[in-house]
Amino acid sequence: MFHKVLIAYFNFFAVFWALGIDQLFFAIFCIVGFLGLITSPKNNPSRETVFFGLFVCVSFISILQISSPIRYVTYLRNEGVYIAMFFILLSSALYSAKSIRLTNKLYTALLVFSLQCSLIAFLASNGFGISFKTVAAYILPDLGSEYVRGMLNKSTIQAEARWFAQGFYRPRGLMMYPNTMAGILASTIAIKAYFARKYLLRNRMFLVSICVLAIVMDLFSIYSSLSRSSWIGIAVALLLFPFVFPTNLVTKLSTIGMSILLAGFVFFSGLSDGIQARLFDKTHSNEGRGLNYQLIWEETTSSWDKLLFGHGTQVDHWLLNIPLGSHSTYLGIFFKYGVIGSICFLVFLIFLYNRSRRLTKQVSVINRAGGKFVRPYFLCFALIIPVVQIMFIEVDVDLSYAMYFSALIFLISQESRAFSPDKLARRVREISQIRSQNVKMLKV
Repeated sequence: MFHKVLIAYFNFFAVFWALGIDQLFFAIFCIVGFLGLITSPKNNPSRETVFFGLFVCVSFISILQISSPIRYVTYLRNEGVYIAMFFILLSSALYSAKSIRLTNKLYTALLVFSLQCSLIAFLASNGFGISFKTVAAYILPDLGSEYVRGMLNKSTIQAEARWFAQGFYRPRGLMMYPNTMAGILASTIAIKAYFARKYLLRNRMFLVSICVLAIVMDLFSIYSSLSRSSWIGIAVALLLFPFVFPTNLVTKLSTIGMSILLAGFVFFSGLSDGIQARLFDKTHSNEGRGLNYQLIWEETTSSWDKLLFGHGTQVDHWLLNIPLGSHSTYLGIFFKYGVIGSICFLVFLIFLYNRSRRLTKQVSVINRAGGKFVRPYFLCFALIIPVVQIMFIEVDVDLSYAMYFSALIFLISQESRAFSPDKLARRVREISQIRSQNVKMLKV
């Protein structure tokens, strides 16, 4: 049941977005996830899931640190998102018997989700915006919060970015913010590229053209978003992936080639001027973010209770026009949940990286024996971008972004089960036997 809800969320995301309930789905995930936990056969969860669960438990303690009553609403929203993420991670262990079918369906759902995001983001990037009051906005109160109002009332364009260029529209598409929109598009380029390759091998050229066209549209929308975090995420993924993950030579050379092509396109098209202006212009938000990060450190280290358990949630500060504790998941967790929460979250990421690296290594062993498995390579590349991007944005401010991030981790866990050591040895033997039979037939 849980996975049907997760897959439906991505497949019909535009519908949920139009109804105004896309950001409220964490409640559904929490309820269905809890029911699945108490009714499904138990399996051992992965180590990264255990530490993410510990992180969630530590965040419960931090509620005692909240000093402003209005911030309890923000705390409940953050907790709901993190608990939903935990159930997605945990569900891989609860439903491992259905791994192959679930994995294939979720990959397809993420493709459908990404194509929806690509189309609306591209239209918004060209100034064709959609803005309306949703059904949920007529039913639910916004509590006087601009953030809640933005959840319930939809607009695919954030604003005309006159501070950057006259007539330049900064899109947010189906996401809450331009940064999360760009992060989704940047990461799902890898998903689209995988399906383009898959459809090409099956000679389904119409579907190939859709995926390729969507990638081109994404590049335009990512630039239009002015999302520095997404640009940095793409650059880091392209530069590090060939070296930090054990893949085959073709994959490494392809990634390096893509880096060169993208860098050449940016510089020769003139887009580098806009990127440079956005990265180094101190008249907009760079200085504000720097001050936010500085104050996060000062306020969290001001006392032992804040250092250990944080502030519980973001707080307002007279020096900032943004909440203190925002605009970085890593520093935000340090501010909200203290050192203990930060350690649990960082250990979770370390185990996640080890699992991802082990997965690509296992796939590479099979490929050297004659296999042709590449899907985990695209998956791990897609994961790098949000892991880097959340250094500069909060993963919990946009539920759809958090659910996508969790879905990638779920797929890595599922793929790891498919390439476990015992199955790995069996596949290598099967491939070797097939190759030996082919050699014998050629000799005959």
